[in-house]
Amino acid sequence: MGIMLGRLSSSALACSFLILAGCGGGTDRSPPRAAVSGTVLLDNQPLKKGVVNFIPTGDTEGPMTTAPIEEGAYSLSEELGPLVGTHRVEIESRDLGGVSMDDEQAIQRLKEQGVKRLEVVKVPVAYNKRSQLTATVEADTENQFDFQLSSKPR
Repeated sequence: MGIMLGRLSSSALACSFLILAGCGGGTDRSPPRAAVSGTVLLDNQPLKKGVVNFIPTGDTEGPMTTAPIEEGAYSLSEELGPLVGTHRVEIESRDLGGVSMDDEQAIQRLKEQGVKRLEVVKVPVAYNKRSQLTATVEADTENQFDFQLSSKPR
C-alpha cells in the first residue's frame, strides 16, 4: 500500500507541476498593450483637465483603458496603455472650474469674492456617451491620437 501511495503521490505531484506550468504562462497570453499619446483640443484650446477612454470594440476584447488629460495632453506607457486593436474613444472633461458643484462652502466663497458665473468646461456628449470617435492601437509603433473637438458638434 505504501508503494501505491508513493506512485499516487508522484503522479499527483507530476500533474501539479503540469498545471502550474500551464498557469504560470498567463502573462504571455495576456493581450498585448501599447503606449499611446496625443492632444485634445476643444474649440482650438487645450482641454485643461479630463480623460480619454479607450473602449475595445469588434474583435478587440478586454478592459477599457483611461488616460488622464492635463493641459490638453495625455499619454500612457505600454504597461498601462490600451490593448492592441480597435477602440471607441470617449473624451470627458473633469474641469468644473476647480469646484465641486455640491460643495456649498466653495460656492459661497466664490459668491463672496464677487464671482457671478463659474466657467465650467463641458465636453459635449457627442464625444463621450454618444462618441463615434475611433482609434486603432498598433503594437511596436507610435500611437499618437490627436482629437479636435467642438463645443457645438455637427
